[in-house]
Amino acid sequence: MNTTIQTTGGVLTEEDLAFIYQTICEVFNCNKEQINHLQPLQKGLSNSVLTFELNGGKYVFRFPGLGSEVLIDRGRESMIQSQANDARVDTTLVAMSVSKGWKIARFINNRGFDYQNVSDIFRGLRLLHKLHNTPVRVRYEFDVKTKWESIRDMTPPEHYGEKYPDFPAFAAIRDRVYQLYDLSKADGIPMCLTQGDSRDENFLINDSEIYLTDWEYAGYGDPGFDIGTFVCGGDHSREEVDRIIFIYLGHEPDPVEKRHFYAWIAITGFFYMHWTMFKEASGQKIGYLKPQWYRFAREYSEMAIKMYEGERV
Repeated sequence: MNTTIQTTGGVLTEEDLAFIYQTICEVFNCNKEQINHLQPLQKGLSNSVLTFELNGGKYVFRFPGLGSEVLIDRGRESMIQSQANDARVDTTLVAMSVSKGWKIARFINNRGFDYQNVSDIFRGLRLLHKLHNTPVRVRYEFDVKTKWESIRDMTPPEHYGEKYPDFPAFAAIRDRVYQLYDLSKADGIPMCLTQGDSRDENFLINDSEIYLTDWEYAGYGDPGFDIGTFVCGGDHSREEVDRIIFIYLGHEPDPVEKRHFYAWIAITGFFYMHWTMFKEASGQKIGYLKPQWYRFAREYSEMAIKMYEGERV
C-alpha cells in the first residue's frame, strides 16, 4: 500500500490512512482486512474523498481537508444533514463525527451531473425547490456576509483583496456586492433551508435517483445562495442563467425576482473568491472554478446594481 494518497482535497499521509481504516472498522465493527479498494474519488476541494468496499457494499469516506476546521461548523452541518435526510433530499448518510469532521455515506452509482442536459438541470433545480420548501425545524442561520468576513480575517493580508493577483477588480466588486447584499434584503424573498454549495459535483444523479450531498455550508438563509452556487459551478451564458432562474421558479421572474437572483449570483461568486484566497494561502490550488467565481461576481454585480437602479440590462 502507498504511504500517501493524492486527492483533489489534499494529500493523505500514512497516519491519515491509519485513522481512516480505524474509523471504518469502528463504524462497521469489522476488521481492516475486510475493507477493499480504498481509493480516492477525485472530486471535492474542501476535503479528501475516498471510496471503499465492504461486505458487498460500496461507500464514500470524507476526510476533512486543509483549513476545514475553521471554515466549517460541523454542528450546523449535522443538524441540516438530518433535515435533508427527512426531506428525502439526501438519504446517503451512514455515520459522521461532529468533533472530527469525517463522514461515511452510501456510494451512489452516478453518471455525473451535466449542465448541458436540460433534464439534469430541471431535476436538480426541482430538488433545490423541494429543499427550499421543506419546513425548517431549527433555524440554524448561515449568513454569507458574516462568513466571508470571518474568512477575510483569517486570510494573510498579503494574499487578500487587491494584493491577490488573480482578482484585479476586487475593490470594485467588493463595493458593489456590499450594496447588493443590503439591497437584496429588502426584496421580500422568504428565507429557507439552503445547501450552500449546490453545484454539479454535489448532485448524485442517475436515471432513477438524484440526491444533493455536502452540507458543510448549509443553513437557514436566502434561496439565492443555492441558485448562485448552482450557476457559479458552470460556465453559463446569460441566456442559460435566465433559463435556470425560470426553471427554478416555474415562471418568468418578475423584476424583483430577477434582480434578486442576479444579485445573489454576484454575492455567491464574491463569497467563493474569499474561500479561494484563504485556501490558496493555505497551499491548496483551486483550478478552473476560480476564474468562474470571479467572472460571475464581476459581471453580475455590475448588472444587478443597474437593475436595482431601475436600468434595463
